[in-house]
Amino acid sequence: MDAAIACFRRRGFHQATMAEICAEAGISAGALYRYFSSKTDIIGAIAEDKRGESDEAFMRAAEQHGFVPAVCLAARAFFEKFADGDGALIAEIMAEAIRDDTVSTPLRASDASSVEIFTRAIIAAQKRGEVDATLDPKIATNTLFATLEGIGLRRAFCREIDADAALLQFRALVERYLEPRK
Repeated sequence: MDAAIACFRRRGFHQATMAEICAEAGISAGALYRYFSSKTDIIGAIAEDKRGESDEAFMRAAEQHGFVPAVCLAARAFFEKFADGDGALIAEIMAEAIRDDTVSTPLRASDASSVEIFTRAIIAAQKRGEVDATLDPKIATNTLFATLEGIGLRRAFCREIDADAALLQFRALVERYLEPRK
């Protein structure tokens, strides 16, 4: 998967070939095809792997530090991908997922899992009084995800890739949006 990411970064999702991925990984085509039948399968596996790592880190942080610090930790990791030059690749994969069900299916499954985890965390934060109890937890989760993705894509488009600045922008919005009503 790391070899595929390197190839996708260099040439884009569509331009990278399975042969290039094999060469980057130092494996035969047969070995690659034993695990992945296509680039879309690789994208799905990468998304699942990365999202799983992020979700676990988020859950630990939410339990230890509260919801807002945890969601900001997750946001920092996402914005750092843009700072590392992955903005175009993320945008390309998102656009391809809109057009192609074979790309979107594994990404949607991974996303649904994350939405469920974050929704449960919002419910717990509402019970602790950290988050506005009048918010619908699933709608709030989807709003936070859209905000995160939108800030990342917008800043990449404008060539403003400072992860710290992106995080400050995101955190300011999150704190206002989630602030408990008095």
